[in-house]
Amino acid sequence: MVIVSQVPIAVSKAYCPGHVTGFFSAQNQGDPDLDFKFQGSLGAGFSIDRGIISTVRVFPSSDMNYEIKLNGMLDCELRVSKYVTEYYLSLIQKPVLISIDHESNLPIGYGLGSSGSAALGLSYALNEALGTGLSSLQAAQMAHQADIVCNTGRGTVVSEYTGGVELRTSIGGPGVCRIQKTELSSEWCAVILCMEPIKTDIFLSKYLGGSKFSNINEVGKQMVKQLGQSMSVEKFMDFSFKFASLCGLTEGKCKEPLAHLRSKGLKSSVALFGHTLFTLIPNYQLGQVIDILKRYQGELIICHVDNLGARILKKVR
Repeated sequence: MVIVSQVPIAVSKAYCPGHVTGFFSAQNQGDPDLDFKFQGSLGAGFSIDRGIISTVRVFPSSDMNYEIKLNGMLDCELRVSKYVTEYYLSLIQKPVLISIDHESNLPIGYGLGSSGSAALGLSYALNEALGTGLSSLQAAQMAHQADIVCNTGRGTVVSEYTGGVELRTSIGGPGVCRIQKTELSSEWCAVILCMEPIKTDIFLSKYLGGSKFSNINEVGKQMVKQLGQSMSVEKFMDFSFKFASLCGLTEGKCKEPLAHLRSKGLKSSVALFGHTLFTLIPNYQLGQVIDILKRYQGELIICHVDNLGARILKKVR
């Protein structure tokens, strides 16, 4: 373990919201020659005002080194964060020790975009703390690359970069992907029930490599076209439920609470990818939804849509 006892020469802090994906269509996977900026997915989802704060402290050192903590604990499993950190270390000449702290109020592994949030916030913070001179767009593109290489997401970073309710109408990362963005006021809220985690990299490997899912990809593509013609929260929720059903996610842990909500006329779906039920509702329906979902085991999250996207919180050099 690295022990830090010196005063940092630079400190930077960035925030990135979490994200819920309702449906998607993955394209261009498996082409080793295709620039990462042009890889990704079509789809739709929304950013939430729960996320990850990434703090970077830079210390003088005799050699290059770094440590990564998640909620105060050293974590060696954060592949996306390691990828981002090692990329930035390759851009500088002077040896430094980098201390990274991820403070997350997102449950990990439940389809709430935690990998993308860690990658994007960390990319912003490292760029500022190390003075590497990338634009915010370039820093976001780097995080998008990390998410794809680590197979933890294909459209999460560009969505969290944008904020709001987003419809991704073309393939690509930040600066390439075309997005229709809708901002929701505080009169709307998201209610999320996290029941059981799913490893996104394993699910994506199965999804992207299986021929049986080619029709699901086509369904996602058609949903993007239809939602683009007439964007509404209600239509998004309907499409998301249909897509989750095609993926087999509505028959798992979330089956009973989904049916309970639908029996009361309340639209809901499953986040991609996790055994995580979500609904996007006007505030006046909140009490009714909570009364239903509190009967089921899991972590219940009540939040709003984050319309701003990722941002720098603090820079001291």
